[in-house]
Amino acid sequence: MQRRGSGQKVECDIYVRISQDVTGEEQGVQRQEERCRALCAQLGLKVRHVWVDNDLSATKKNVIRPDFEAMLQSKPQAIVCWHTDRLIRVTRDLERVIELGVNVYAVEAGHLDLSTPAGRAVARTVTAWATYEGEQKAIRQKLANQQAAQQGRPYTAGIRPFGYADDHMTIMAQEAAAIVEGAQMILAGESLSAVARKWTEAKLLSPRSKAAGAQAWTLRGVKKVLMSPRYIGQSTYHGEVMGEGQWPPILDPEIHYGVVAILNNPERFSGGKRTGRTPDNLLSGIGLCGYGGCTDTVGGRGYRGVPVYGCTATHTRTPRSIADDRASKATLARLMFPDFLGQILEAQNAQDGASGAQLQSQTQELRQRLDGLALAYAEGSISLSQMTAGSAALQKKLEAIESEMVSSAGIPPLDPVKGVAGLIQGWPTLPLPTRRAWVDFCVIVTLKPANGRHMSSMSVDDHVTIEWRNVSEKQVRRSPGDPR
Repeated sequence: MQRRGSGQKVECDIYVRISQDVTGEEQGVQRQEERCRALCAQLGLKVRHVWVDNDLSATKKNVIRPDFEAMLQSKPQAIVCWHTDRLIRVTRDLERVIELGVNVYAVEAGHLDLSTPAGRAVARTVTAWATYEGEQKAIRQKLANQQAAQQGRPYTAGIRPFGYADDHMTIMAQEAAAIVEGAQMILAGESLSAVARKWTEAKLLSPRSKAAGAQAWTLRGVKKVLMSPRYIGQSTYHGEVMGEGQWPPILDPEIHYGVVAILNNPERFSGGKRTGRTPDNLLSGIGLCGYGGCTDTVGGRGYRGVPVYGCTATHTRTPRSIADDRASKATLARLMFPDFLGQILEAQNAQDGASGAQLQSQTQELRQRLDGLALAYAEGSISLSQMTAGSAALQKKLEAIESEMVSSAGIPPLDPVKGVAGLIQGWPTLPLPTRRAWVDFCVIVTLKPANGRHMSSMSVDDHVTIEWRNVSEKQVRRSPGDPR
């Protein structure tokens, strides 16, 4: 063993790595370090530093090994590893180690002297065979995974999926209920953000997020769950549906493909009707600017810390709390007005007892979802098999509803059992899209400019004007007591 100067030991760096640490306890790399330290003692090497890349592959191009990179930058005098394939698995990394011109000692594979041409030739040969074996292993693994998917067996090598236990097959009741609720929220027109907040507040983080130390759901994470065919009992391989899975489904196919169509609709964004995006408040894209000559609708924004509505040109800055309260009360008053209730009931009765409004809403949603699936496939978001299966499920439902319908009243969603009374009673807890639809159906809301007045000195009538819609005649008339 070579020594420095008068009896001074040569320093070395220990490098340990495993590709997959299922438990996260780092026991594999600890065992490697123990064996490497024993070899250092046997060779008379002094350990300068131990570099650890736990749970990291050495063959994937997009995977960076932080400690491997740091070790190369530190210019070690020698390297000790458990096996050379823990240090280098591909030629590109070997050449970087060769540039160091140092000895590499391995517990299980002997000594590589990279300072000589012969040693470098041996190292390149060993690495070439390691690369070959790695590629062959990857091919075998891919074939095994594909076969497992075709047979409907779950892929159990990774962290368990949200909604299922560690065996990837047993349903976790609380998580499954959250998935069903999240899908229903999307179908009701709510946003991914709302679902993410719901799941986070319920302390139902995904297992992968917990492992990464995350504290909340991301929009991407929620969308990935709600779009996965796993939850309708479909086995997939690289995004392609391979067949029926051996695990029980959590979602109905009709619900799943409806959600997929909605989430892949390119017109789905995060704002109001005025900008073609999904609203997050009551009057965006519905309320009108009352400034003379302005034909714009309003959107939500902030003004000096107060949430307000205003048009693009900021002619108005109406506090949202005032406008929302007035619009909601006017809508409920319109629903309770005798002639309006009669018109709705008459339209409902024309459907032979079925809810015409509900059926009309369902057919419109189903057509939008069919369009959404086609667009999703065209943009590469889903596979052909997913689009075909989803379209068949939605088309079957659409045909059943259309055969039941004889006409459409053009009414927003209405519970056929609870009727208008239930709509009024449950107004505060209705989904935002439903409340928006009824406000737009019942009234015209105009938000007026301040005209130099201070906001605190303005009354509700100074801020908001309400006009009632006459459904049968498609005319507009003022509500009683309107000062205009």
